[in-house]
Amino acid sequence: MKRFVIPLLLLCILPHYVWAGRNSDNLIAPDNDSTILFRFVPGKLMFFSPFKGNENSIKRAFALIDDHREEITSGKAYILIRGFCGSYPDQAQNLKAAKNRSNQVKSYFITNWGMKEEYYKTKNSTKSYNGSKDVVALLGLLYADGYDPEAEARALREREDSIARVKSDSLAKLRADSLARVKADSLARVETEAARLARMRADSLARADSAKSVAVVASEVEERIYVEKWALKTNMLYDLLLSPSLEIEYLINDKWSVNIEGNVSWWHKNETHRYYQIMNISPEVRYWFGKKKDWHGHYLGAFVGGGMYDLENKGTGYKGEGGYAGISYGYMFPIGKSLSLETGLGLGYMYSEYEEYIPLDGHYVYQQTGKLNYFGPLKLKLALVWRIGGYKKGGAR
Repeated sequence: MKRFVIPLLLLCILPHYVWAGRNSDNLIAPDNDSTILFRFVPGKLMFFSPFKGNENSIKRAFALIDDHREEITSGKAYILIRGFCGSYPDQAQNLKAAKNRSNQVKSYFITNWGMKEEYYKTKNSTKSYNGSKDVVALLGLLYADGYDPEAEARALREREDSIARVKSDSLAKLRADSLARVKADSLARVETEAARLARMRADSLARADSAKSVAVVASEVEERIYVEKWALKTNMLYDLLLSPSLEIEYLINDKWSVNIEGNVSWWHKNETHRYYQIMNISPEVRYWFGKKKDWHGHYLGAFVGGGMYDLENKGTGYKGEGGYAGISYGYMFPIGKSLSLETGLGLGYMYSEYEEYIPLDGHYVYQQTGKLNYFGPLKLKLALVWRIGGYKKGGAR
């Protein structure tokens, strides 16, 4: 009977975001694709990243802004934003949600990348964008009326064409003119003009190289990435058994993590000879697989642990210490922005030495010493998980 009661008691408590009205020729779209899309959860207003490629869209938008920041801040160009929503029950709610989401995307870049509200041109719609009902589209860059970034290049080409025509006319005149002085003077003028043209070309190339250098430096600005490396947990099954538990887990990389858990119940009532006292701690290393993202997937673990106990219920009591080791399997999935649930089971071997006693005349009388060797389930888990994260530098883009 003792060999059945003690494992049963220990098992219950042990480790546990098309612009209309402007000339589309002035629209500059981002590289690689015509539109940058920021996706939203259907029926939700909050802008999440990472979520369905939003982190990559943020990087592309950062690059577009940095490449044209001087034109944007000087009022020569604007960022085009359009919100689309069709997942709410009526048109008014969809239009309100589209506006809210557009503002969230703009606010993200205002807060994180030095933008201002006046840098945007915004329009919202209750229709879908290419079949997507819950997106905010960054359509590209729209140049202001009267501003033409290619004007200087066209003027240079026109000047070169004019010089070429003057040079051709001058040479034809020299061939028809028999006067050596006129010929020499004409040739001198042509050479002077050619030298001026060469200087103009050299200056143009120098300006282009300078602009390219600025773009390269801007592209190396370090981005910030939100990562969740820590998790704080409690096993709700043990909490229900009045044995409060606490766990801390650290994500080393995409595949490995370490976890340590413990629980303490220190209840007793001397008058009725009832003792429910357990103290336990267990470290564990875990290998993750089948992951959809960090903290969402399956794991296999290897654990060890140990603790002490004193158990009595109006009769024979058992007081002792023990240790155990085993393997575990579990699955964790998100239930909120920063919360998850974890389920798990651990199997292995436990060894314990204990003293058996009985209460007698106000004293506890030692009866005998016993040992326990047990193979079977050692952990059962339904844990509430709080994922803890922060921003870090993600390296040069």
